[in-house]
Amino acid sequence: MQDKPNRWRTLAQGAWDYFRHPELRDPWGGPFNNQQARQALFQALLQAFRPWAIVETGAYRGSTTEYFAGTGLPVFSAELDLHAYAFSRARLWRAANVRISNGDSRAVLREWLDGPIGTGRGANTFFYLDAHWGEDLPLAEEIDLIFARCPDAIVMIDDFEVPGDGGYGFDDYGPGKALNAGYIGPAMKAHGLAAFYPSTPAASESGALRGCVVLAKAQLHGQTLAGLSLLRAA
Repeated sequence: MQDKPNRWRTLAQGAWDYFRHPELRDPWGGPFNNQQARQALFQALLQAFRPWAIVETGAYRGSTTEYFAGTGLPVFSAELDLHAYAFSRARLWRAANVRISNGDSRAVLREWLDGPIGTGRGANTFFYLDAHWGEDLPLAEEIDLIFARCPDAIVMIDDFEVPGDGGYGFDDYGPGKALNAGYIGPAMKAHGLAAFYPSTPAASESGALRGCVVLAKAQLHGQTLAGLSLLRAA
């Protein structure tokens, strides 16, 4: 934890960089890594499930957060890096439907699930998990927290391996920390989850070509997910 003077300097620098350096706003080209098929998939999930809110971990500089804000739904986003948090706050200061919190994604999720997100139980909630970039990988704990407390969740995980399509990139942080089917296996068994992947081949996608997976409880949402043309089972 930074001391207060350094914290305030970092916050000020992050906000200032948003206004002074517009070239930093879209490091991956746009929302969802500038992947048009991924954006279309998100829209299809919105139409199919009509979530009451969107929850994001890993706002970074707010490009995808801003895209979520355009839905008009309540958006809850968490960002651990203080500079990126300030940058995204400056970006979205006019968006009254967006709440961005600075902190570890697991701690923030617990706070939200015990508070404002918990009040939405009984209605679908969309979660976008993108808080994975360091040695401490919170993803497994995020998945457990979400499905233990929010069984109606629909979860999309960024930077995930797409089986059978090596054109999509994914994150691999070493033994036991590659974002692939093996990593989510214990959570799928524990929570009765179904996993679906993009049906669009990487060769037909745009942008950074990062893979993803969509998870939901099989008994609740598996049939609906299976009916979406932009998704496929492994």
